[in-house]
Amino acid sequence: MRILPRKITARRRLVAVVLLFVAMVTLVLVGLILFGPARQDEGFSDDFNDVKLEQVIAFAERANSAYHEAATFRKEYGPQVDAGEFPGSGLRVYLDHNPAGTAQWVILRGTANMQNVLDDLEFVGCDEHELGINVHAGFDASLQECLPWILQHLDQSRPIWVTGHSLGGAVAALLVATLDHRGFKDVFGITFGQPKFTDADGAAKLAHLKILRIVHDEDPIPLLPPVSLEGESLALYHHCGPEVVVKASGQFLFLKEHNAKRMNVAEIWQDLEHLRPMFHDMVKGYLPALKGALASAPHHAIRQAESPSPKP
Repeated sequence: MRILPRKITARRRLVAVVLLFVAMVTLVLVGLILFGPARQDEGFSDDFNDVKLEQVIAFAERANSAYHEAATFRKEYGPQVDAGEFPGSGLRVYLDHNPAGTAQWVILRGTANMQNVLDDLEFVGCDEHELGINVHAGFDASLQECLPWILQHLDQSRPIWVTGHSLGGAVAALLVATLDHRGFKDVFGITFGQPKFTDADGAAKLAHLKILRIVHDEDPIPLLPPVSLEGESLALYHHCGPEVVVKASGQFLFLKEHNAKRMNVAEIWQDLEHLRPMFHDMVKGYLPALKGALASAPHHAIRQAESPSPKP
């Protein structure tokens, strides 16, 4: 009669041990969720709704073509293209009047000399700038050199689509903001690999603009200037509006605002003169990733915050 109670006690002990183990695992998992490091892609979504991948690729192809000479660009898009060269900043601007379409295009190619432009962290102060925000002095100087030429060639009654890659993307975003401020009613921009050009207050004031930034997951340039450098905070620089992160794998992720912790770029800042990251390149990085996303999910569209874009 003593054996039976011992068997029951052993079973209960085993059940108790299993339950205790399950409880401990559950507590560890809950702790990791609540107190563990935040995921780098927190806030991302692959719920694509508004911007068509085909449209983003159309912008990307024009941003890439801005590196071509004017004769080649006109062979690609037609004789109705005006071209402007601005030696002070190194900018090249193509303005496509696009008579067969609904919108006119402004495509900006920035200088290849990142060191000269990004090395200067000075702002044009909000009291001095027409937008009433702090603006990176180098990008503002680049825009001011070409702005009179652009305004001379634009038709204010038609929609305007603006694009650019790298430093040209930063000037393109600043152009969208300037045209909006000057009363142009239908201005939309998509930039690629664009560095920052304003601060958090400026980004908040420009939040209404129809600008979508495309960044490659392995491209460090959109994270410049860095958040901090040698212990000094540079967090005053901030991106405005939503960004879409593309990956070489073909994944295409949406973020309502910039994720500054995606990559540590402090060391990159020290060697801007020789910086040529492969995934920053339109041909090697952005276009293959975008076309890979389109091939893997042709029915998907990208949710562009609350500002659906026009269709080309």
